[in-house]
Amino acid sequence: MKLKLLKIRNFRSYSNEVEIRIDDLNVLIGRNDVGKSSIMEALDIFFNGKPDFSDLSIGAGELQIDITCVFSDLPDSLILDDSVSTSLASEFLLNDDGDLEIVKQFKFSRAGTLTAESFIKCLYPDNEALDDLLSKKRNTLKLQLDELGIGHEGVNRTQSKDLRRAIRDHYYPGQEVQTTQKLIKIEGKLDNEDNRKKIWASISKYLPIYSLFFVDKKLDDQDSDIQDPMKEIVKEVLGRPDIAPLLEQLKEQIQSASTVLADATIEKVNELDVTLAETLRSNFPKEPSWNTIFKLSLEDDRGISLNKRGSGIRRLVLLSFFRAQVDRRKTDQAPNVIYALEEPETSQHPDFQMMIVNSMKELAETENAQVIFTTHNSNLAGEIPKSSLRYIFKEDGNTQIESGTNEDGTDNVEIIDRIIETLGALPDPKNKVKVLIFVEGENDVNGLINYSKMLNNHDANILNLDNNESVAFIPVGGSQLKFYVEKKYLDGLTQAQFHLYDSDKPEYVQKVQELNAENNPRKIGFNTTKRELESYLHIDAILECYAEKGIDITLEAIEEDTDLPLEVAKAVHSVNGEGTWEEMHSDPRLLIEKQKSKISRVKQRLNTDAISKMTVPRLQETEGFDEIVMWLNQISDFINN
Repeated sequence: MKLKLLKIRNFRSYSNEVEIRIDDLNVLIGRNDVGKSSIMEALDIFFNGKPDFSDLSIGAGELQIDITCVFSDLPDSLILDDSVSTSLASEFLLNDDGDLEIVKQFKFSRAGTLTAESFIKCLYPDNEALDDLLSKKRNTLKLQLDELGIGHEGVNRTQSKDLRRAIRDHYYPGQEVQTTQKLIKIEGKLDNEDNRKKIWASISKYLPIYSLFFVDKKLDDQDSDIQDPMKEIVKEVLGRPDIAPLLEQLKEQIQSASTVLADATIEKVNELDVTLAETLRSNFPKEPSWNTIFKLSLEDDRGISLNKRGSGIRRLVLLSFFRAQVDRRKTDQAPNVIYALEEPETSQHPDFQMMIVNSMKELAETENAQVIFTTHNSNLAGEIPKSSLRYIFKEDGNTQIESGTNEDGTDNVEIIDRIIETLGALPDPKNKVKVLIFVEGENDVNGLINYSKMLNNHDANILNLDNNESVAFIPVGGSQLKFYVEKKYLDGLTQAQFHLYDSDKPEYVQKVQELNAENNPRKIGFNTTKRELESYLHIDAILECYAEKGIDITLEAIEEDTDLPLEVAKAVHSVNGEGTWEEMHSDPRLLIEKQKSKISRVKQRLNTDAISKMTVPRLQETEGFDEIVMWLNQISDFINN
């Protein structure tokens, strides 16, 4: 499951309900004390804890906090209360968008006593006779089936899901089940015999792990919230697919053996007092908390733990944690995790700031990971796609949240401009730039820069584009904030223009023809002779870069028309043993999204890691040496003239 939407009401500055869209990467921006950290702490309460009375919004009309999370990318089937699979859709537990929406309500008394309840907001059958259907265990369902006179034919009476289906069909004979929006309570003030407790325990196993890092809080021996990456490592390992079943098996064995002993005790009580024995039964009131059993820490040779070190040291360890997660998640199965971090720039050298932001961007691109962080740093924010930006502000006394892009994917210009104003000055290239280099996307930027570095090392006379202040890259589809700023600054300026586009898209071939037809000596365009920029890679460079990560892929020979990123993505997918490329998901829309995501990650790696394995002889063998040198020489001529 992946978090899709967060709703908060009556929590701190969020008195009115606000919604925040959650993507794979989310960067929260706003002025101090506007409510950025509150969003991350609201999620921590949802997944891991409970609020304090002081968390209620000042002047709240009622003593209740609501935190709602909406999840997408749901499992096609899951085990709820039987040993057989069912689905959230067939149990009518999805909202009108087909997502899982969980509402947690925290109610306070005037004395500050807290009551917590959880609900699933869903389109549920509108017949009141079915309202308590999920609360009934199998034996009760069988009794109801008999009371309603429902025949046994076609009903598997050993499966609760079949019994519930038969009862629903009884109330909607020969017609589609009519639904209405309802809140189905799944946690809080439920009798131990209520089947919904078992259903919730099953669903909660599929929820993401939420890891919040506030590592610069004031240290206090009594502060239980001090965060340590080692704690999160244990939590994540416990959720792995190869570990979780073992823990479940151990839990069942312990509970079974303990129940036998407890029942034997009740039998002895029965010999002494029958009335008392009838009121007793064995029960485990809550699930075991394995992460409180296993303790992992980092200590120096003096035995001083990480939590007792300075904030700069703890941030370096945190940086290393995120970098290690990036590498591991590319080659290993892992549970869904949401990582949240406050201001990665704090107490760090600018180089380390950029490393941690790049690590978090890469982490967000891996399977089953989402990232949220706050920042006040304009340079860091400039590296983030506009679609990942969330701007938090107050208007008319209410806290509001807006995204950097609209729902249709277009730029939310007003909000982006407010983000720029809030962050302060972003890089202004207009006084130094001599050449604008137009490419299709950010991967092409990386590819061209990395080829130029390699060729410059071979011949110092060849232009090196890395950190070259004379050029500004303008991805035609550029999504990062810095590209928005550069485009805005460069509108109407007279720099020379160099355009480079792949040849696989007719619209870009046409664009280059039209541009060159202007006969403007300060403008020139090229299409790649090969299919795309990745096509100039040598197959050995690709195999080596993946082997270095422990992924041994097999590729056929690269032909002129080979869609290389697609073929590499398929090869990596096959090695990871995740089923066929065409069957990653039963939903065609989600299938396309997953395939695009994998291809995007491959493109990023090809234009960085694979190019680092390229040599001049390899580039000559793929017939790309002369062409790429010609491009760089043309850019150099523009700079010097």
